[in-house]
Amino acid sequence: MTGLRERQKTTRHRDILAAAEYLFRRDGFRATSIEAIAARANLASGTLYNYFPSKGDILLALVALDGEEVRAAGAKLIAKPPRDPETAITKLLEIYVEHSLVHLSKDDWRHALSNYFLQADSRFGQGYAALDSKLARQVCELLLALQTRGSLAAGVDAEAAGRLLFYLCNSEFTLFVAHEQMPMAELKASMSRQIGIVMSGLLGKTAPLGTTIDVPRLQRRSKRAA
Repeated sequence: MTGLRERQKTTRHRDILAAAEYLFRRDGFRATSIEAIAARANLASGTLYNYFPSKGDILLALVALDGEEVRAAGAKLIAKPPRDPETAITKLLEIYVEHSLVHLSKDDWRHALSNYFLQADSRFGQGYAALDSKLARQVCELLLALQTRGSLAAGVDAEAAGRLLFYLCNSEFTLFVAHEQMPMAELKASMSRQIGIVMSGLLGKTAPLGTTIDVPRLQRRSKRAA
């Protein structure tokens, strides 16, 4: 009986997330109610609350699902990274952003980010920060793997450099989800330029003349609006 209950619990958990993912995309996070999610998952609202105390917890579970899948893909790359360090880092970070819209829309990410920024000490905020930390750690692991192989100097602080690269690109991702019409190609191009600048320093190269780091899009637009 215990095995049957566990399978039923797993099935319901999966059905709730599938229902929420569909409704969040169709109607938006704000317009979707717990009752609508429960109905689509063929559950009573009270039963759904046994699995998720709030709609925010469901969103966090979808973010966690995205994180688990993307880390699994990242681990495969780290096990056998491209020979060129800049290419390796770029490919890992592109895995992250390419997967970002599989389970979550830009609207979902905006709500996830706002929940994190406004409630950093809440269960949601702490869970979101933990997921980000795991991804940042994976970038550090890639740099360590490159050092072990001899593709990156042993003197490079892999921990500091990995976190710098992750959070630099994470800020670009924040701008990407803030602008509904911004294409993935533009995000990747901006990430690539900034990864190139950082990796040039780590590898002792000279960055191409005229290379600049973009002023954040939100700041530029706010000035025009003023």
